[in-house]
Amino acid sequence: MERDLESERIGLIGEQQFQLLCAQAGLVCNKSTVDVMGWDFIVEFPAKHFGGDAALDQRQAKAVRVQLKSTVGRTSSRVRLSLSAVDRLAKDAHPSVIVVLRISQEGKCQSGYLVHLIGDELGRVLKRLRLAEVEEARDINNTDISYDYEKVGARFEPTAEGMLEALSAICRADTTIYTIEKQRQLAELGYERGRFEAQAIAHIEGPQHLNHVLLGLAPIKPKQLQVFDMRFGIRLPYQGPLFDDLNELVFTPPSLGPCVVSVRGGGFERAARFDAEMFIGPPIDDIDGPDLLVRHADFLVRITRGGAKFETARDLDNVQRSLEQHAELARALSLMAVGQAELTISGNSRIPSISLPVGDLLSGPYIDELPAISRFLDGWQMLLSKAGVASGVPFNFDEIWTADEAQVAVEMLVNPRPVMRLEFQRLSDDDGPQSLEALLFRTCSLADATLTYSAKITFEQTDDPVWRTSKRSTFVLWSKISMSMVSTRAKLGA
Repeated sequence: MERDLESERIGLIGEQQFQLLCAQAGLVCNKSTVDVMGWDFIVEFPAKHFGGDAALDQRQAKAVRVQLKSTVGRTSSRVRLSLSAVDRLAKDAHPSVIVVLRISQEGKCQSGYLVHLIGDELGRVLKRLRLAEVEEARDINNTDISYDYEKVGARFEPTAEGMLEALSAICRADTTIYTIEKQRQLAELGYERGRFEAQAIAHIEGPQHLNHVLLGLAPIKPKQLQVFDMRFGIRLPYQGPLFDDLNELVFTPPSLGPCVVSVRGGGFERAARFDAEMFIGPPIDDIDGPDLLVRHADFLVRITRGGAKFETARDLDNVQRSLEQHAELARALSLMAVGQAELTISGNSRIPSISLPVGDLLSGPYIDELPAISRFLDGWQMLLSKAGVASGVPFNFDEIWTADEAQVAVEMLVNPRPVMRLEFQRLSDDDGPQSLEALLFRTCSLADATLTYSAKITFEQTDDPVWRTSKRSTFVLWSKISMSMVSTRAKLGA
């Protein structure tokens, strides 16, 4: 007559079988004498098992923390463990597993299962601990967690080879990389949709203000702010200083994805192109909603059923931009300043291409100067390209105003009919030669880019007591030049 094995005998048989399999596989099995750390065994691999050819200083010690469970029969494929034990086991930085050995009534090992506490299984432990915190059941020594080892575990044969392969599979990764990934998961699992959730009371002035707030165009000043730490969809009151100085909140509206904004003028004028992002606003009928909001770092485009509105998001002066960004923005603004540009929004898979005429004249600072600024920046880019010089340091718009020498270079070298001339006063009123030829070297710069160019210049007498360059002058561009020279003070004239 068969008799059932007692639970103590099942556990003893399982431990002996596990230690025997480890010994047969050449593994070092260290048993915990006091079970307070969540693991029953630390199983260590010999150094030669992984990368035996590695140099001595590069060999890594490989070990696995094991919580062992033994069970008899096939009535259930679940085992129960103390939540406190699994808590300590799962949070260990080293590889940690639950090994389940299925024992027959005769005391023979029939099969084995390995549950690796990482990824989804690590997340399950963390979620169970979060629930215990919410329910104020902090005495997790008396709380259990169960595992369906056939569903979530990897089955292995109860042989030395099966045991070795099962444990080796989770230790093949670099120890340092594994530890970093485990720590990342411990910190981030459950926060995939964000960490914080807040409740607040705020004053809304009306539909238009609400629309601006939800589009992220206006901040909201919260009152009675409550912040929660939200993990696995379970929230706890946040305790910490992170929001102590919070005075206002800015919302981010739902994104429709990236798009391309192009501003084109008439004829064959060069267009301006920007990579932007498109958002959708709330469907508020009182304000002709919903809005489509196109956001770029430098401007916003709002589109409603009643029309479209373009506005810059930040000023020109106090923002550092690259040369290319300055040039694109200045070109777009100069095209719109004359009121004959076309603005096109395209490149979004969810919204068809939209083209809008810019009929209203642009208002704002530097309107009259924008075309000249745009021509200068485009010309400066052309000169840098021809000289093989790159401009990589962002700079403020103010530096454009002070780059007099660079503006002269663009005007002289790019403009086929330059309006700038070099001139100097005649030394006397005698009837000398009517023209003079000279070789001139000049250096100019903007931000971190510097150019030097030479010019064979023809000066002609004028009715005024000055010599002025003629249109017969020839210019040669250099990327860099190193030489000693005597500079002659010259005066720019119209």
